[in-house]
Amino acid sequence: MRKSLLVLMLGMGTCPAVSAAIYQCQGPNGQVVFSDSVCSDSARKVEVNPVTTGGRLDIGTDVEVWQPTHHAKRSPSTDGCDLGYVQSTQLRTWRARRQVKAGMSAHQLRYVLGDPDHHEGQWWVYERRGKETGRYRVRGGCLVSWR
Repeated sequence: MRKSLLVLMLGMGTCPAVSAAIYQCQGPNGQVVFSDSVCSDSARKVEVNPVTTGGRLDIGTDVEVWQPTHHAKRSPSTDGCDLGYVQSTQLRTWRARRQVKAGMSAHQLRYVLGDPDHHEGQWWVYERRGKETGRYRVRGGCLVSWR
């Protein structure tokens, strides 16, 4: 067993590096296409370092990469609450965790926690089996505080 493992390891160490030609062409819609065969008359051969893993082959070309906007540039809410627009994925996460944030709209709060069992002035009261589980103060359609 040890002999065959040693032979295998030595064989792997002496294998030559395999390289294939990669060509960069311009596709019919103006997009950049990479191929292992010449794809047009204007094809240019791309040098790839086989030792490097990962990365991109299109370095040096004009490629626009989408980047998400910064969180500080949130769009203002239409309801006037401080938290503003919250992505649906984030709202679903808060709903699964039953987590709230100050500045949520009443609509967002209702989505996360459901309808309140009853109201006491500005307080939305939630109960379970006759015991209070939380109070949330909603003022002007926005979540202000809770306890």
